[in-house]
Amino acid sequence: MSPPADRRRSERGSYFFLSYAHSAPLGARADSDVWVGQFFDDLAEEVTRQARPVAGMRIGFFDQHIPLGADWKAALAEALGDAEVFVPLYSPGYFSRPWALGERDSFRARLVAAGSDRLTAGHLAPVLWIPIPSWEDQPEVDDALDLGRDVPEYAENGLRALCMLASYREQYQLLLSRLAGQIVHVAERRPLGPSRAPSMDEVTRPVSADPDFVVAVLAPTRDRLPAERDPSGYASSGRLWRPYGSRQELPAAEYAASTAERLGLTARTADFAQAAGLLDRRPAVLLVDPWIVAAPGSPADLASRLRGLREWVVPLVVTDDGDGQDAAGWATEVMELLHDAGRPQVKHACTMREFVDLMPALVTEARRRFLKHAPVVGFDPPPGPVPSLRDGPAVPPDLASPPADPATPRPHGEDR
Repeated sequence: MSPPADRRRSERGSYFFLSYAHSAPLGARADSDVWVGQFFDDLAEEVTRQARPVAGMRIGFFDQHIPLGADWKAALAEALGDAEVFVPLYSPGYFSRPWALGERDSFRARLVAAGSDRLTAGHLAPVLWIPIPSWEDQPEVDDALDLGRDVPEYAENGLRALCMLASYREQYQLLLSRLAGQIVHVAERRPLGPSRAPSMDEVTRPVSADPDFVVAVLAPTRDRLPAERDPSGYASSGRLWRPYGSRQELPAAEYAASTAERLGLTARTADFAQAAGLLDRRPAVLLVDPWIVAAPGSPADLASRLRGLREWVVPLVVTDDGDGQDAAGWATEVMELLHDAGRPQVKHACTMREFVDLMPALVTEARRRFLKHAPVVGFDPPPGPVPSLRDGPAVPPDLASPPADPATPRPHGEDR
C-alpha cells in the first residue's frame, strides 16, 4: 500500500532551516559568520541523535549549503518550503536585514497557507543569538527567551557566547539538546510536509530606482566580442555576463547583488556605460572582464572611461582558470589601466570560489569608502544600514576564530 500523501511529502523535507543575519566581513576574512556554521553543525548532530527520520528526510539547512553557482533566491525558497521548523537566530542585525526578515516572512506565509494554528504549533523556534539592546523594542525576542528562561547566562549573553566559550559548555549543551528536542517533536509529531514558500522577491521590498548599492559590469556584449572570443557566457547586455558559463545559474552581477542584499542593502545591477549617475552617488562594485580591451582601440577608450572613477567604486577583475582561452595578458593590461586610474590595489578572481569568497569583503569595502569619501554638504547617504561589527565578535579576538587544526579542542571543549 502506498503511504499517505502527507507522509510521502514529508519524506522529501528537512527538520529545520537556520536563518541568521549575515555579518560584515572582518577585514579580509571571507567567512565572518563562522560561529553560525559551528552552531549549525552542533544542532544538526543533536537533532540526528534524537531523531527517527523517515527515509529521505534531511536533517537541516543553512545557506552555506547552497552550491557556488546556484540561484540563491530559488534555492532558499525551495529549502524554506521543505523545512518543518524555522530557527531564526535573533540579533540586533537580524531585525535590520531585509534578507533575514524575508526568510522569516516567507516561512510565515507558508504556515498561514497551511492553517493559522500552525503559527503556534512550534514550527517557529527562535533563538536569542546576540542580546538585543534594551532600547530596541523587538517583541519577538520574548519568544526566543522561552528556550532558556531557567538559564540566566542565555538571556544575558545570547547563545553565540555560550557556543564560543568553554566556560558555558554545560549551559550550551542543555539549550542545544532542548532546541533539538523541540525540532524533532514538531517534525515527527506535527509534520507540515513540504509546500510552496514565497520567493524572497515576493516578500521583500522592491529595489527602488535609487538603491543603496550598485553592481556595475564592464564586459563586452555578444555582438561586440573580439572575433577570437568564444561567445559562451555573453549576452545582449554586459550585466548578463556569466564568466563561469554553465557552472553559474545567474549572471555574476546578480550574485554580487545578492551578497549586498544579504548584508542589508538594496542593490541594482547595471552596465557600466548606463550606471554613471548611480556610481557618482552610490557605493558600487565594478566587475571587469579583461576581454573588454581585446578589440582594437579599446585600451585607450577604457582608460578614458575609468578616469575619474569614484573612490567608492571597487573594481574586481574576473577571469576563469578553466577557460580554454587564456585571458592572462588582457587581465594584466586591465590591471595596469586600473592602476593608472588611481586604483593601486585591484582584486582579481580567477575561479568561481575566489569570486564568491571575495564578494562580501568588496561590498563592505565599497560601503566603507563611500561613508569616508562621499560629500557631506547637501548629500543624503543611502538609507541602507552601515556594515558594522555589532553582530561581530563580542569576545576577545583570540576566541573569534575556530581552531585551525582539527585536532585542536573546540572552543566549547569538544573535539570535532
